[in-house]
Amino acid sequence: MVIERLVEIAEKTVKATVKLGASQAQASAFLLDNALTRYANSQIHQNVASKNGGIIVKAILPDKRIGSFRANTLEETEIERVAETAIKIAKSAQPNMDFKSLPEPEPWSPIEEAFDKETAFCTPEHRAEKVKEAIETAHEKSPIVRAVAGYLSTNAIYFAVANSLGVSAYASLTTASMKTTVISESEGSEGFGTAEKYSRHVRDINPTLLAEDAAEKSVKSVKPIKIQPGEYEVVLSPLAVGTIFAYLGYIGFSAVPYQNGSSFVKYFLNKQVFDEKLNLKDDAKDPRTFYMTPVDGEGVPKKALNLIKNGVVSEESICYDSLRAGKENKKSTGHSIPPITRWFYEQPVPFNLIVEPGDSTMEEMIKETKHGIFVTYLHYVNPVEPTKAILTGLTRDGTFLIENGEITKPIVNMRFTDSMLSALKEIPLIGKALEIVEETTVPAMKLNKLRFVGISAY
Repeated sequence: MVIERLVEIAEKTVKATVKLGASQAQASAFLLDNALTRYANSQIHQNVASKNGGIIVKAILPDKRIGSFRANTLEETEIERVAETAIKIAKSAQPNMDFKSLPEPEPWSPIEEAFDKETAFCTPEHRAEKVKEAIETAHEKSPIVRAVAGYLSTNAIYFAVANSLGVSAYASLTTASMKTTVISESEGSEGFGTAEKYSRHVRDINPTLLAEDAAEKSVKSVKPIKIQPGEYEVVLSPLAVGTIFAYLGYIGFSAVPYQNGSSFVKYFLNKQVFDEKLNLKDDAKDPRTFYMTPVDGEGVPKKALNLIKNGVVSEESICYDSLRAGKENKKSTGHSIPPITRWFYEQPVPFNLIVEPGDSTMEEMIKETKHGIFVTYLHYVNPVEPTKAILTGLTRDGTFLIENGEITKPIVNMRFTDSMLSALKEIPLIGKALEIVEETTVPAMKLNKLRFVGISAY
């Protein structure tokens, strides 16, 4: 019933917008049913639930002036007001001569396995039990465990999109995620460890495994030593790998940086810039992904793209929506972001990234490392020079020295600043197990070198 109602609202909004003078119109109606249980200091301190619904309308006038408006309402009585506002915004805009047309309708099929009823209707009591299990498991790990924090989130997402050219499409999906961070303390020294799990099914969230992983890293992280900045071999957990590829997707494989000249892909077309073992695709219909949807935010069927093929990038690596595709007389690849996450991108981006697995285990990667660093998590990551894929950020929640094939000591967190074209040029080992890290599905990796430029204050 939810989807049928959203389709009806989207189609009525399009008709109202055209009636008011738009030559073309597009409308999305969405409902985000989110629930979150958050914990800190080893106790639940917040349990919240929200239903966030709304309409996003785009009005195109005959002279290519475009107005967009988002309203947090699903009331039919508000449709005309929403359409009027979009028209008013369009009239005050400058013509966008890059605009060619909204997309024509294409065949598509719903993805039934993207939606899980157990997750959609997960109760606060069920989430609380999982949180309790995580907290108790972490404290049982060691007497120096001081506090456990994190969250467990379950969400049901619905959206429909229609336009004046005949597009009418929809999607529904569920997501569940849990993060557990453990803080340990011994003789005035703190240690931190973290673990995360993402799935479309809440039943896949195992709080015991997460807490054991986070607690082990936390306990081993107390009394860290400082090491000198420089280039080191690194073993990256899937959490760290996922962060790197999410940023590469945004700065490199989107049509916006490609067209404005800031994407590294533009300067290395058809060249092997990465290790030949590296293969990266974007495929929203692959069941290994988190945000599994049949269509994008414009109702265009999602296209699978090979972003990196045996280390090579090409013109086929770029993600388009209809506006950016029109600039090059191409068709959209179905990468306009629908209203399904807390992030709102105004540019097309790959949101279902999958790094193809290798044949190694984490233990083998560590054993093959003579003098390096194990990295659990990266945060405060930012692009420095997108044309060279230079990123900077800090390690966090479990950073260890590897000596002669063994993890030996915890180290104070380090800042890395390096070109991913260099760091991913030599990838001796790729993990065979894939983990979902929000918009990415990735393995662990061993890199021959990553440049660390400084030491954190903690």
